[in-house]
Amino acid sequence: MGTGTGRIEGDGQRDKRDQVRLRREAEKMPANMDTEQVSEREQPKSFVQKWISAFDLSIASAIFFNFFTSTGIVSANKFVYQQCNFTYATTLTFIHFIFTTLGLLFCLQVHLFEFKKLDIKKSSWLAFVGMGFVVFSNLSLQYNSLGFYQVMKHMTVAAVVVIEAVVYKKYLDKELVIPLLLVIAGVSLTGATDFKLNMIGVVFAVLNILCTSFYQIWCASLQKSLEANALQLQLYTAPLSALFIIPFVPILDNLSLSDSGSLFQFEMTARTAIAIAITGVLAFGVNVSIFMVIGKTSAVTYNVLGHFKTCTLLSVDYLFFGRPFDIKNFTGIVITLCGVVSYSHIKMLKSQKKPQETPQGSERK
Repeated sequence: MGTGTGRIEGDGQRDKRDQVRLRREAEKMPANMDTEQVSEREQPKSFVQKWISAFDLSIASAIFFNFFTSTGIVSANKFVYQQCNFTYATTLTFIHFIFTTLGLLFCLQVHLFEFKKLDIKKSSWLAFVGMGFVVFSNLSLQYNSLGFYQVMKHMTVAAVVVIEAVVYKKYLDKELVIPLLLVIAGVSLTGATDFKLNMIGVVFAVLNILCTSFYQIWCASLQKSLEANALQLQLYTAPLSALFIIPFVPILDNLSLSDSGSLFQFEMTARTAIAIAITGVLAFGVNVSIFMVIGKTSAVTYNVLGHFKTCTLLSVDYLFFGRPFDIKNFTGIVITLCGVVSYSHIKMLKSQKKPQETPQGSERK
């Protein structure tokens, strides 16, 4: 009898534990969700479903806008330099900053964004390095071979990772290291043609990397710390960059009053003026979209997307414009694309995990 009573009590305790467990599960489940909906929610998503669920229209729009304007301005600048013989790159950059400022003032007038008073000192530093990366990029191209210039330009993403780790204690996720190395190796292989070194060229290339890296890092950090969007921050930096670049115009461009190749001797035509204006409009798009993409993602992601853009343009040249096939360039494109796809996939998975981890973290608190 004692044994039978013990069993009955044991069974009763188990029933109570089961009831408690079921009640807790019911509390976690929304009232309008049945068991079939729970089982459907817990089913693993396919690869395509994960990508669709992680899709962000605002980020995709900013990326597309940047891709369109940045590829367009390359062609437009080439037209101005080669077809219009307007070879004054620094002056053209100054014009681009002016167009960006005017475009932002127009957007402000039509209420596309609200003016916000920002820290002028922090904005000035961003404007200065923004001007610096344009100037040193031109000097690096002028004093280095094209191959060395391209490879050093692609090292910006590595510099961003190092600077963020050393200066800002912001470390890259371990899972992203290999994809990033693939991107760097692939795009360097694609751009490495002639490779000649000289000391002054190396100095300009390194300064270009540093200015570009800090510009991209501060684009992201200042938008967060100042609580400003891309347009509000650009409204400060664009006119300041135009102001900072003025002293470099007579140094880098020919402003001689007597030389026939001087800017003052250049014969401006309506065709050239329209072409320059088009580059100015595209520059406005590029400058704003850079802030948008970096503000919504990160400086590293922006660089990865930039390398993907480079490979896309090369692929279009091969397929539609008769570019001679080069096995080295083709291999570099394949390696880069593998790195880009892998990087994007890992970032997508991490973006999905964050919303799921947040409620758990709040529960632990």
